[in-house]
Amino acid sequence: MKDALQFQNDLAEALEKRKLWMDRNLLPQLKDEFNLFKAAFGSLYQLLLRKGLVQEDPYKNDIKIGELEIPSEAPFTESERMEQMSIRLSNFDSQLDFLITFYQFSVDFLTLERIKRVAGLVKYFNWLQFTVNSQHINTRALAEIVNMAKGGNDQLGTGLIVDSLQRLEASTKTIVKILKDITDFHRQNYKLEARLRFFDALELDHNTVFMKKDETMQLIKRKFAESMSDRPFYPELFDELLKENYSAEGEGLKNDLIKRLSIPEETQTKKTAVVSFRPVLVDALKGLGSLSYILTDTINKLDDNKLLLDSEQNGFWQKVRQIILKMLNKDLEEVFYDIEYLDPVLGTTKSEKLNFGEFRLELDKKSRYFASLSSRSSSVMTKMENASEEQLLSLLSKNIEELQRFHRVLSALDEFFKTEISKENREKVRGIKPEISAIKNAIVKANQKRHEYIAQKEEQEQLKKLGIQDVV
Repeated sequence: MKDALQFQNDLAEALEKRKLWMDRNLLPQLKDEFNLFKAAFGSLYQLLLRKGLVQEDPYKNDIKIGELEIPSEAPFTESERMEQMSIRLSNFDSQLDFLITFYQFSVDFLTLERIKRVAGLVKYFNWLQFTVNSQHINTRALAEIVNMAKGGNDQLGTGLIVDSLQRLEASTKTIVKILKDITDFHRQNYKLEARLRFFDALELDHNTVFMKKDETMQLIKRKFAESMSDRPFYPELFDELLKENYSAEGEGLKNDLIKRLSIPEETQTKKTAVVSFRPVLVDALKGLGSLSYILTDTINKLDDNKLLLDSEQNGFWQKVRQIILKMLNKDLEEVFYDIEYLDPVLGTTKSEKLNFGEFRLELDKKSRYFASLSSRSSSVMTKMENASEEQLLSLLSKNIEELQRFHRVLSALDEFFKTEISKENREKVRGIKPEISAIKNAIVKANQKRHEYIAQKEEQEQLKKLGIQDVV
């Protein structure tokens, strides 16, 4: 039988190897899954906002998040459903953003306390049993709202809902499994720390350690207070330690523990090959899918603003002319707006004569394109799955450039309408600041993914130059 010191050494070595393996393999996978989870939820959330089934929280940008917090799960009445779910969905979305942006995906950072918070957020809605009969009030209320969104003839919207729910369910299963693996690592690391600090030095009577369990645990608590008062006390883990050290099956439990912590071995028959970073690019493109409804809402607001401006600028006979052209199925006269914006490169103000009709068609086309990114069966998704990394990178870069132009022009248009429309009607102008902000956030996230891909490719090229290749 191995003595206590030998087992401590074996366990410490197994834990260290396990940690390195998890940081390199499991934690990047966890972050990728959360990105997929966030994208799927974002698509669903934006659809519900667009259909008016929930509302944007007006105080969302005023909330400062210092640590991950689970949104409220307090009961509410039927009359409070829209208000409460609007607040909770907005808060849930903000917490996901905070998690992905500010949390470090490493074993050291994801402590047991933080894992508890992360798991609580993932399970805030029961995506694995998402029904109107759920015992959880938030899940039940959201399921009812989603069923309302499926009504009507919006087949694209219904397909997006089904796809989002499937992705949320799949990501939840993967995330929960990874979190359990990290939790088990921390539990075993805690037990090793207890062994090193005081537990293995205890001289307990093998004959009475379990017969007088309460007395044994009281002794352990006293020694714990003397040696590990800086850590929380977990009775169930000390129960495991007692079984490993003093039960008849203790030796087997120790061997099983070392075996469970061992990292998966690469088979020698596998050949070296170039690692594919396609998922990073695909995730970045899929993440743009939620902009479909943002652009649609933007178009509707711009149309309303144009009508308001037209009503002020066009005289009676001009309006009659437009009506006649429409009746004769002839193209309406083109409308140009003189807009100004800040050139981000030169830092100077530039003017542009914008063809409003053409720009509107561009927005509509891009909205429909982004909508297809949320449907697995669309031709766009089929092409993406068959595209090379170079083609995907080019496609992502093109979309980022187009969105940057949209952001610049829309910002200018927002200011244009607010300036050109008379003071008497200015309060009727529909501002598009929230949509502009959403587009900017999408650009930032897509750019982060693009830079992540480029960095990984450069690292791979450097390894090749050094004669090192990854094994897949």
